[in-house]
Amino acid sequence: MTDAIDDDEDFEELYGAWEPTLYAAVMADDRYFALLLGGPRWDDPYTIILTRDVKAQTFSRLDVRRELRDIRVVPQPDGAGEPSYVTLSLNGDIYVISPNGAEHSIIPGTQAESDDAPEILFSSILPVEDQWLVAGGDGFLKLGKEKSWQDVSPPLQTEYPYKAPDWTIIGANRAGDIFIVGTQTVNTRHFNLYPGHPLYRKDMPDEERFELKKKLYAEMDSYPRLKTLFTGQPESWTQQKLPDRIARSLPAYSYVADVESDGSDADYVIGSDGLVMKGNPQAGFSDISSIADREKNFKDGARLRNDLILATGTELFRFDGHVAKPFAPKVKMRSAPFVLQPSAIFVHNEKLYVFDYGLRYYILDDEGWHQYDIPKELSARPFKGGVKVAP
Repeated sequence: MTDAIDDDEDFEELYGAWEPTLYAAVMADDRYFALLLGGPRWDDPYTIILTRDVKAQTFSRLDVRRELRDIRVVPQPDGAGEPSYVTLSLNGDIYVISPNGAEHSIIPGTQAESDDAPEILFSSILPVEDQWLVAGGDGFLKLGKEKSWQDVSPPLQTEYPYKAPDWTIIGANRAGDIFIVGTQTVNTRHFNLYPGHPLYRKDMPDEERFELKKKLYAEMDSYPRLKTLFTGQPESWTQQKLPDRIARSLPAYSYVADVESDGSDADYVIGSDGLVMKGNPQAGFSDISSIADREKNFKDGARLRNDLILATGTELFRFDGHVAKPFAPKVKMRSAPFVLQPSAIFVHNEKLYVFDYGLRYYILDDEGWHQYDIPKELSARPFKGGVKVAP
C-alpha cells in the first residue's frame, strides 16, 4: 500500500533540527543492502528506509511514520535477483519492501490496529519459510502472517515478582537454528505503594509512607534482570546456558546481541560484558572471553577469513579466540562525528562492511579501507522525490 504522508515543512519549528542516524542495516550480498535511518525523538516516530543497489549505483527511499525496530532479508527461492526486505515497527506494523514496491500489514490485536489494544513493544522479526516470527514484550513470540498467528514461545516460567518475558530474536545460524532471548524484569506494581497494596494504609503518616517507599524500592532493586537463551525452531526450543553475569545481571543491564557462524560446527554468541561464547545448539556453548574484556559491550560480530570481528558502539576489535584487540579503520573521517560509531557489521565476498550511525559506511577489501557517505538529500526531511509509505 502506498499513500502520501503529511507535509513536513514545519518540522523544525515543531521538533527542532532533524538529526537522523543510521541505526540498522541488513545485507543480502555485496551488491544489495538496506538501511534504517531515524531521529532520536520518541514523540516523532518517523523512519527512512533506504535500499541500495551497488552495481547500479542507486538508492531508493521509502518513508514511514513509525519507529522501525528491525529489518531482515527475505530469502528468495532461487537466491537470485533483487532481494526483498521485511521490517517491523515498535507498534506491530510489518512492511515488506520488494522490487515491485512496498506492502503494509498489521499484526492483529496490536496498537498498529487500534489505540485501545494492549501496549506491546515489538523488537524483532525473522522470516521463517513463508511466515514471520515476531518478538516483543509481555511474552509475545508468535509465528504467522496477515490475520493468522500462533504463539510459539518456550515454556519459560514467570515467578514472583517478575513480569512475563520480553522476547528478542537474535538471529539464525547457517544450519537454520534460530536464537532467541527472553528477558524477565521485575513487575514494579509489586513495589509501588498504592491503594490496594498489602502494606498500604490510608491513615499512614507521611514519614512512615516515605520510609516504606524507600524500603520497597530497595527491595525491587535487589532482584536481578533474568536472561534466558533458547535455540531451535518455533515450538521446538532448547534452553542454552548463559554465564551468570548475563543470565542474572545486577545492576540490571546485560544483553545478548548477535550470533555468528563459523562453518557448520561452530557458532559464536556475543553480547555485553565482553560476552563471546563458542559452541553449537546441539553440544552447548562455552564462554571463551577474557576477563580483561568485561567492560566491552559487543553488539555485533562477523567472520572475516579466520578472524572474528567484533563491534561495540564506538570501536571495532579482532578476537583471537580469547582477547579482543582494537581494530581501527585506517580512514580519515570526512565529516562529524569524527569517531567511529558502528551500528552494524557484515562480511560478504571476503570484504568487511561497517555501517556507522553517522550516515556513512566503510568497506575493507584487499586494497584497504574505503569510506562512503549517505547522500545528504537521502536523509533530508521533508523528502521531495520518490514514493512515501504510511501506515
